[in-house]
Amino acid sequence: MGGAWRRLVRFLAAARSSPVWPRLRRLAARTAALAGALALLLLVLVACAGWYTSRPEFCNSCHIMEPYYQSWQASSHKDVTCIECHFPPGLGGKLRGKLLGLVQLAKYVTQTAGPRPTAEIPDASCLRSGCHETRLLVGRVDFHGVPFDHTPHLQENRRSKQLRCTSCHSQIVQGSHMTVTTSTCFLCHFKGELLNEGLGACTRCHQIPDTKFDLGGGVTFTHDLAYEKGVDCGNCHGDVIRGDGQVPPERCLSCHNRQGDLARIADHVFLHAKHVSEHKIDCLQCHAPIQHSLDHHKLEHAAADCQSCHPNHHQEQLRMLHGSGGLTIPAQSGGMAVVRVECRTCHLQKEVSPTGAVLWRGSPAICLMCHDAATVKQFQSYHAKLRGSLPELAAALGRIRAAAKSAQLAPGRAAALQTDLGGLQHDLDFLRVGNDVHNMHYATKLNHAVADRISALCRELGLAEPTFDLPPLPAEQAPAAKKPPRQ
Repeated sequence: MGGAWRRLVRFLAAARSSPVWPRLRRLAARTAALAGALALLLLVLVACAGWYTSRPEFCNSCHIMEPYYQSWQASSHKDVTCIECHFPPGLGGKLRGKLLGLVQLAKYVTQTAGPRPTAEIPDASCLRSGCHETRLLVGRVDFHGVPFDHTPHLQENRRSKQLRCTSCHSQIVQGSHMTVTTSTCFLCHFKGELLNEGLGACTRCHQIPDTKFDLGGGVTFTHDLAYEKGVDCGNCHGDVIRGDGQVPPERCLSCHNRQGDLARIADHVFLHAKHVSEHKIDCLQCHAPIQHSLDHHKLEHAAADCQSCHPNHHQEQLRMLHGSGGLTIPAQSGGMAVVRVECRTCHLQKEVSPTGAVLWRGSPAICLMCHDAATVKQFQSYHAKLRGSLPELAAALGRIRAAAKSAQLAPGRAAALQTDLGGLQHDLDFLRVGNDVHNMHYATKLNHAVADRISALCRELGLAEPTFDLPPLPAEQAPAAKKPPRQ
């Protein structure tokens, strides 16, 4: 080793004394300068490329990114660049994001990229300084009238699952960027839950409404009375949840095609850890949606349930509830249909007939669940008089029909009279079958209109004008003043 070192020293000493040495030094200096310049140029190019590829406009250079870019431009995050959300904070996160971006770029250039790119946003990006770092400290916020607190949803397990920001804030929802997907809320709160129980309890999100509903005839309804009497919300709002949120097994095959991937399909804890906690897979990409809204065709759907056993046996009752069906007066909105009462709301009293058939009936006791005693007593008086008047009206109509056969009337008037008699008979049958209790105010008005028309025909034909013991017409009530909102 020492000899080799001495030979190297002698070689360098000889080289320095050679006339070639100055030329070698100049060549080495030039090479070093060129290498430095190239390194500097490469550094500048890398910096420029890093800056350019970090701009949202560069992301939009791939046509598959166009819907995401457009939704970002129209969102509240339009002043936040893509990488601020999609890259984790810190140099390491940015370098990893750039490497993944190069992979995606290579796939796009080689046309091996799918039409729907995948991207994730870590919670650290949302909660870092300058963004939403105080979100967990602000407490409850108002979300479409529903009080919501981020802290328990992010720091505590929900249904034994760790949620992420993007579990609720979808990256793109119907053209909106980073919008809360309410369907995800419904899926978590209502899947496998009974209405108004557990996570599906109505008062978790809703306050008891303080609006007065005018049912006509001076009768109003408030939720306070029903709530104080312990009436379950599901009695009237049993239709607000539709769907079961199950996962059809074929959904898994849209992403997984290896047999081993489906070995743990029944392990829900494992599946949610992989798809929800570790990676952002939209809940509705696997689960069937659950709808939570008012059913605008609730009464028709409720009647359809009854018709599964009794085809078309309850059409008159349904029309009475709607305030339609009479020919003598036009249809009127009002009554219990205003507050979306349907068959199962009142038919709660179970009876078994001698043949073994199960019947569900209403009763004054059920009326007392939502109305005060004075109103129920008034309804009972109305019902007794309305039902009692029907035989009297039918008898008077029979006398008119008999007198019309011998009456000397012009041909046109005789035909019109028969039409009138047919309409009156229809309305009497409708009042008998439809049952006034389904819409007391509409039935009272229709009953009075039929009685007035029968009296007019009696006068026309020279018959003694009958008298009927009818309840008074309901007085129209002025709109109730709104109560101040609860604090």
